[in-house]
Amino acid sequence: MNRILGILLCVGAACLSGLASAQDFPTKRVTIVIPFTPAGSNDTIGRYLADGLAKLWSTPVVVENKPGAGSAIGSAHVAQSRPDGYTLLFVSGTFTTNAATQSNLPFDPVKDLKPVGMGALGQMVIVTSSRVPVNNLADLAKAAKTQKIFYGTTGVGSSTQFAGELLNDVAGIKMEPVHYKGGTDALVDMAGGRLDVYVGTVTQVLSSVASNKAKPIAIASKTRSKAMPDVPTVAEAGFAGAEADIWWGVFAPSGTPDAVVTKINQGINTVMGSPEATEFLAKHGAMPAAMSVAAFGDHVTKELAKWRELAVKHNIKAD
Repeated sequence: MNRILGILLCVGAACLSGLASAQDFPTKRVTIVIPFTPAGSNDTIGRYLADGLAKLWSTPVVVENKPGAGSAIGSAHVAQSRPDGYTLLFVSGTFTTNAATQSNLPFDPVKDLKPVGMGALGQMVIVTSSRVPVNNLADLAKAAKTQKIFYGTTGVGSSTQFAGELLNDVAGIKMEPVHYKGGTDALVDMAGGRLDVYVGTVTQVLSSVASNKAKPIAIASKTRSKAMPDVPTVAEAGFAGAEADIWWGVFAPSGTPDAVVTKINQGINTVMGSPEATEFLAKHGAMPAAMSVAAFGDHVTKELAKWRELAVKHNIKAD
């Protein structure tokens, strides 16, 4: 009896200790690992979040870039870090596309990392070139059934390829992918009439649209873009299910105490939900997307299942 009482007391003390540590968190420097090179949307938004958390917590929050292997190197580093909340991962939706297409990742994206919160949500837009004289998504689908249509991607297994293949499925067409090193190269070929379709972020294609080198025909999101208010969503165009938003979020090593994860999640939502953050994100074609820990975890799980199914169906492998 005394032994059982002792065990219960120890468990209770451990629980109280965990709650206390969560309340005090953070008591030292927090490192946010960005698995991409400096510059670009991941780095820009990630650093904004880090600065905001540092001010909110009155504690240093530093960014460490660990690029390579399509975000796998930095992600593996965090997965193998001490699960105490002091080493976090800031990554885009490539987290799920990589997991769906790479079988040799140096970590298990489901077992080794815990979803913490969504930092921001971005919109993608379907644009066409003058090579394909269409005015809407229905026209594109019709054209793709009578002629060869080529769409650009930023690499095998990229979010742009998945967005293109998702459109193929929903529209019942078979556009052929052309893989580039980046979106800029794809847009250059589109301007030159050598590429028919590209699905990229709104910010990425704005200059091409403004110079009439690309024509926006549908927003691949559930809502219209403030930057392109006259462009209908894929659902409004008659192709519901072709939504392919891009997101940025935070993950922690598996085993990080739930109370600590919850506190970090609250910090993310506070920083990225401010009017200043809304204005900052708008400049980068993104918007706040506050979610609870559970909601973000559900979002990641559903998207991973969705992309894995699509990867198998279209034999998309990035290994």
